[in-house]
Amino acid sequence: MKFIHLSDTHLLGAPSEKLYGLKPAKRLKKAFKNIQAHHANADFIAITGDLSNNAESQAYAQLKKYIDGLDIPVFLLVGNHDHRKRLWKYFPEFRDGDFVQYVREFDDRVFLFLDTLVEGEEYGELCDTRMAWLEKQLKQYADRKVYLLMHHHPIHSGLQRMDTVGNFRSAKAFWKLLSRYDSVQHIFFGHVHRPMQAIHRSISLSSTRSTTFQVAYRPDEQTEHLTNTVQPAYSVVNFDGENTVIHLCEYLGEYGVSRVEG
Repeated sequence: MKFIHLSDTHLLGAPSEKLYGLKPAKRLKKAFKNIQAHHANADFIAITGDLSNNAESQAYAQLKKYIDGLDIPVFLLVGNHDHRKRLWKYFPEFRDGDFVQYVREFDDRVFLFLDTLVEGEEYGELCDTRMAWLEKQLKQYADRKVYLLMHHHPIHSGLQRMDTVGNFRSAKAFWKLLSRYDSVQHIFFGHVHRPMQAIHRSISLSSTRSTTFQVAYRPDEQTEHLTNTVQPAYSVVNFDGENTVIHLCEYLGEYGVSRVEG
């Protein structure tokens, strides 16, 4: 099986609006078009939060329109730029009580979608209620291969602002919980607007680029450096037996390459 990992679409109130000189809606539509053309056999698309930039209802209405035109199921998560109730107006299927958290099963694999949003804050967390929900799922699927999807990064990234103002404040309790189970295979996250790979306590993790703007890696400075010159991308996650293989696809130009001879 395989799925597509998108993140940080940052849609605005109108498709023509620009963010850092870029049109988020146009870039997302091109991503969906490229996925349909080259990965129509994907089992699903996951978008790991920051669906909107300003939590406007119009942004979620746009997203609903784009998703309704796809032949591939799309699963959504919220990020620090999102608003649950406005999202649920268009996507009520992603509601569990007060949170955007749910389970999807594919053969022997189980995907747990986690809600790390603290509305009005840049940082994220799993409160006691959400942590209890996660523990319940880990117990239920203890004999399956489990994959977690979330917005905030649960590890140190080396990006100063992301690791302070925008960090995941439940990391200690989160990893303590995971240490009691050996079913979690991989964690997919967003938020950092760049591809990252890591291994923490024998669990692998990865992020992907935004479909809009990116964050430069400048660990020696105290603030983010945003860039609109790096190509947007999505990740293709392939499961082949015991292997998990992830490819980063720069969809604006990757499929226009020429054949290299010699």
